Amino acid sequence: MKKYKWLTLMLALLLSGCKVELYQNLPQSEANQMVALLMLNHIDVNSDIDTKTGKVTLKIEKGQFINAVELLRQNGYPKANYVDIEQLFPSGQLVSSPAQEEAKMSYLKEQQLERTLSNMDGVISARVSIAQNVKSASSSRANTTDKSAAVYIKYSPEANLSSSETQIRNLIKNAVPDLQYENISLFLQPADFRYQPVVQPSSTSGWGDIQNWITANKTPVTVGLGSVFIAGVACLAIRRKRED
Repeated sequence: MKKYKWLTLMLALLLSGCKVELYQNLPQSEANQMVALLMLNHIDVNSDIDTKTGKVTLKIEKGQFINAVELLRQNGYPKANYVDIEQLFPSGQLVSSPAQEEAKMSYLKEQQLERTLSNMDGVISARVSIAQNVKSASSSRANTTDKSAAVYIKYSPEANLSSSETQIRNLIKNAVPDLQYENISLFLQPADFRYQPVVQPSSTSGWGDIQNWITANKTPVTVGLGSVFIAGVACLAIRRKRED
């Protein structure tokens, strides 16, 4: 009986397929998009849903971990978390000063613009910083310094985001009151590819094709071998029982 327990443990390890955790605590909608993207690029992935929180954990083959992370990164996944107005202005909060209220509204506007830019195709990450007009201590009016905005976008090299520079500047200008077009600083940076190269077998015989087929069908092959293993153990147990 003890021997069978060890065999069961070995089978469980075999069927696990050396899966490693890719990301956890993901919203279901975002996790589904990530799974679809990975499957579209022939990367096998499993998703586990926590029934208590509704969050999703993605697991992947260890050998595909590097390419999976890079593929998701090039497509802006996982998405950044942004604050909303309820978090900045919670109910029951004490009244803050006008300067604090203005700073909060400016930060909220930056977050909204970053979220909008991140939804553009090819954008990996976006950062927006808005400089407010400064009021002097002796006057309630703003000085002559104009409001300005700095925008940083990292994008996938597969996306031609430079052709959208004018649209991005107009988006920022129209979203921020009293912001002049010439006071918008925009920096676009293409990301580097960091994919792990696929090593092709050097053998010219049919064994290379067999290796490729086994790699592409790792899960069904593992299940099939596991089934054969279970059947063999069962036959061996029945045979020994008859001999006894």
